[in-house]
Amino acid sequence: MRQEAQERKALEAEKKKVEKEESKYITEIEKLKNQLESASTAETEKLNSRILELQAQLSQVIVKKEEISNLANGKAGNVYVISNLGSFGENVFKIGMTRRLNPQDRIDELGNASVPFRFDVHSFIFSDDAVGLENRLHTVLNNKRVNKVNMRKEFFYVSIDDLEKIVTDIDPTAEFNRTMAAEEYRQSLSTTENYSSDYILSDSDDEDD
Repeated sequence: MRQEAQERKALEAEKKKVEKEESKYITEIEKLKNQLESASTAETEKLNSRILELQAQLSQVIVKKEEISNLANGKAGNVYVISNLGSFGENVFKIGMTRRLNPQDRIDELGNASVPFRFDVHSFIFSDDAVGLENRLHTVLNNKRVNKVNMRKEFFYVSIDDLEKIVTDIDPTAEFNRTMAAEEYRQSLSTTENYSSDYILSDSDDEDD
C-alpha cells in the first residue's frame, strides 16, 4: 500500500536523524571522558556533571530509536478514531491505523486531502499489534460500513455512545474524547464572510492617502 510505503520511508528518515544524534552524544561523552584524565578537581566536577547530562539525553535518543525500529519492523502503531462533522455528518467515523511516530501527522494529512474541513480525533490507541486491533474494530463494525463494496474505505455509521463502548470494551485503557469540535465547520455556519490568506486589492487601495 502506498500509505504504508510512505510511512516506512518517513520512519527510515527519522531513524537516520536519530542515529546521527546518538553518534553526536556518544562522541561528545567520549571527548569529555578523555578530558577527565588531565582535569583538576574543580574541572572534574563540572565535566562529570556535563557527562551525566549528556548520558540522560543519549538515553532518550536510544528510547526514541527503539520506538522507531518497533514501528518500522513490526505491527506496532496507533489506531485512530476520527470524525468530520462538516463533511460526513454526526454519526460517521473513520477508524484506521498509522505507523507515524506522531500519529497526528497522518490525521493532518487526511484533513488536507479531499475534504473541506479538518478531522477531530476521538482516540489514539497505541498497540504492539495495531493491525490486529484495527481489524478487531473493523470486524465488530463490519455491518455498519458506509462503503460495503470497497473494504479499504474505513468509514462507519455508528453513534458516538456505541463507538466509545466498543473501543473501551476492546481496550479498557484507551482514552476516548467524545467532543466533536468541528471548529472550521461551525465557524463556516456562523459567518457569511470568507476567511482567506489571499488579499484582493480594492480600488480604494490604489489611491494615495
